[in-house]
Amino acid sequence: MRAGYLYITPCGDTPDAICLREAAVAPGAPDNAGIVAFFWDLDAAMMHFHADLRTRLLDLNRRAYRADMVEAAAALDAIELQHHRTYLAPALAASPALADATERLHHKHQRWRRLFDWVGIGALILLFLMSLLPL
Repeated sequence: MRAGYLYITPCGDTPDAICLREAAVAPGAPDNAGIVAFFWDLDAAMMHFHADLRTRLLDLNRRAYRADMVEAAAALDAIELQHHRTYLAPALAASPALADATERLHHKHQRWRRLFDWVGIGALILLFLMSLLPL
């Protein structure tokens, strides 16, 4: 388990695309970064980010996604792992769309978690009923 920083920058050579970057030390609010967050489990955080934007993947090696900065920042901020946001670009902080997109993703994650909880409860009930059947 590695700890580190994830941040989002525009991909310079691809218009309308963002790149997910990682750093071991705080990048110090880069000029073009939208959001910088510290994660205690960097690999799991990258996996969760990719899960939210997997349909928009352009290049896996560069971690490039065809998404706007608000959508990517919401995906990074809505990761359900322990993290600490260290920087948010002033343009994103003033945008009400970021809060709405982050809230939508939180609700989506909660729905999936509830679904899997109910599947687990159903499986336990089925196991219990199967144990009552005579052999």
